[in-house]
Amino acid sequence: MKYHTLLLYSLCLMGLTACGSEDELTAIPDTMTDCFAPDPNATDAESVLRREFYQTEKCYLLFNDTLRHEKHGTDFNGDDYYFTETLDMGYILGSSTTVTNTYTYEYLQTLEEKKAVAAFLKEYVLPHLPNFLRPFSWFAVYSIMNNTEYTYSETLYGQRSVAIAVGYSFEYLTTEEKQALATSILTTTLGGSLQAQETTLTPFYNICNGLYDGDFMIDDPEDHELNMKALNEAGFLVEGLFWGVIPTTQLYPSKAQDLVSFTELVMNHPRQEVEELYAEYPIVIEKAELLRTLIEELGYIY
Repeated sequence: MKYHTLLLYSLCLMGLTACGSEDELTAIPDTMTDCFAPDPNATDAESVLRREFYQTEKCYLLFNDTLRHEKHGTDFNGDDYYFTETLDMGYILGSSTTVTNTYTYEYLQTLEEKKAVAAFLKEYVLPHLPNFLRPFSWFAVYSIMNNTEYTYSETLYGQRSVAIAVGYSFEYLTTEEKQALATSILTTTLGGSLQAQETTLTPFYNICNGLYDGDFMIDDPEDHELNMKALNEAGFLVEGLFWGVIPTTQLYPSKAQDLVSFTELVMNHPRQEVEELYAEYPIVIEKAELLRTLIEELGYIY
């Protein structure tokens, strides 16, 4: 009995000691968030701009895809080695390809340009998006080049950011040109956000359920006009992608392609225009109207 009493007493002392030690622990930094935010002690104009943007809009603003570049020690040769984390934008919205894409960005150079982009997002883009539809961050650059396909993109949707290419003469864009760029950005942002709403989108997907990624037959496989007519009649706007990359006749699109194509349709064309463009294709009109309603119900502000 004495042995058990001593053991219990020792365990109690250990517990008290542990509690005392826990009180002295410091908070562990949130490195995932911290690497998107400017240094809290930085007072340069760009850091102040980015910090103010987050405080008012609750999403981060980036002008460089290097999130962290930290010294982690010295190797056996005496050389410093670093841990570097960059923004991964390898995912292509609406694509089912497993190919990893890499991109080359041309960064904005002047503070005036960066201020102009921040003001543009606040005026033309963010008023349409409630907080939960906003991306974790925006990454603004002059240009975005796909190193795999050697093509240029205006917008990219990634898990942690929406990248936008504003061009080399952003400050000279007209109001109409800024509105067109904003629509492109909003379409990409909404398309990415919607793909995470699988349950909400069930009524939309159910209209063409059983057809996605499937084959169909037309009289002349080389007749693209006939192929598109068959797609429209079935309720689709785009061809399917062979290997997730190559547009192919007699192939229905994936769910992701379907969602992106209809998001682009409703974002770029008012209801009446959609009804006129697809008057002969009632399923297309039905899906467009349903998606428009779902987008409004999610809180998007037209």
